[in-house]
Amino acid sequence: MRFKHFVAIFVSAVLLAVLISCGQNNTGEKAADTAVPDPASILSFRITWTDYSGRGQTIARIVDDYNKQAGGAAVQMIGGDEDEKTIQTMLAGNPETVFVLPYRYVRYFGSLGYLSDLSEAFSAEESLFYPAIWALGTLEGKVYGIPWLGHSMCLLYNKSLLERAGVDAASIQDLNTLVAAMDAVEQRTDAKGIGLVGAGSNDVSWMVNQFIYGFGGSLVNPEGTAVTLNSEQSKSALAFYRDVLGAHAQPTWKEDTGVEVMDCFRNQQVAFEIQGIWGITDIQKNGSPFEVGVIAMKEIGLCSEVGPMMLAVPKGMSDEGREQAIRFMQYLISKEAQGKILNGEYSVEHDTYYPFRTPIRKDMADTPMLQMNPIYQIFIEGFENPSVDVPVPAWQTIKSELYEPLLHQVMTGQLSIEGFLTQIETEGNEILSSS
Repeated sequence: MRFKHFVAIFVSAVLLAVLISCGQNNTGEKAADTAVPDPASILSFRITWTDYSGRGQTIARIVDDYNKQAGGAAVQMIGGDEDEKTIQTMLAGNPETVFVLPYRYVRYFGSLGYLSDLSEAFSAEESLFYPAIWALGTLEGKVYGIPWLGHSMCLLYNKSLLERAGVDAASIQDLNTLVAAMDAVEQRTDAKGIGLVGAGSNDVSWMVNQFIYGFGGSLVNPEGTAVTLNSEQSKSALAFYRDVLGAHAQPTWKEDTGVEVMDCFRNQQVAFEIQGIWGITDIQKNGSPFEVGVIAMKEIGLCSEVGPMMLAVPKGMSDEGREQAIRFMQYLISKEAQGKILNGEYSVEHDTYYPFRTPIRKDMADTPMLQMNPIYQIFIEGFENPSVDVPVPAWQTIKSELYEPLLHQVMTGQLSIEGFLTQIETEGNEILSSS
């Protein structure tokens, strides 16, 4: 019994010594109280991709870099999606969270009172972004979303096909010279001119809108209270898309989405396509059978479809959380963190990294990544003159219920352009007035 009693005393002494040593650093001094952050002070950062995806892991590395600079686990990233109802529930129930929101949700949730006004906190940062992009995060003078990353579209071309056709890409300066280039490609190669979308899908909406905006048309008035699509400009844009470009597109274009267009471009069945930065990386991932050239949409008189993802803060966030959230968001839009977006997502199949989105700051040209890849700058400049697919929240309903399916009917000849414009105007105004 005495032996057991002695062992118990010895073990207790050892444990006590260990506990004391854990509170000291290697110099014998007491460790700082801030070495382990208070779990209650840790912010969540909800992205719109799964945390285990390639892009989720890329974003996680950016968050880790911030945490290192902050001196602890200040922010914890969590995966998510773009489900509207889920986001609404979380905005109300998870106030200590910085949210990544598609631009089309920012004004919507801001108008419902779910988001915090960031006008004062980010007044100095407004000049870092193109005015049209910054405006997508504002409503009635209040800033609810800060641009973070996104995509813009450019005209991509197959350099090998253009060389075989004797086309100098520098000569393509408007839609007429683009059509002339496609004529040359079709006369001197086996490829068609351009990959086009005609199926009743999300892709036909944003694709066609670039032409409507470029021709001087619009979807709604500046107040967002009336449909303005029914115009001569829109009529001309739709006719050009369907009748002129359609004659130079792949045979299946009326039933194709952007996926099939990328397939045709990769297989050198078409010389041109309109895509984001992933149009370049798709070719790289598949062995780079040819070099891709890029022409800005504004160079041919069109607007670039954009998809900004914005940073937002729930209205119910605590003062302490808000201060930390602002510091974190300021880091995410810093040049340092913006440059890391272009590090891209990892491809297991190809054992390398490819950009999946672009930074939105307009002053990135002098960063190391842009200097190594100046072609990416053209995509960033696409944010300057954007085509906005969902200009007001209610347009999402018009888009899915009317715009996309009816556009498909226009492309297949089941519905006239005039009939389409009239129907969208009539039924679209009904949706706007009831929203």
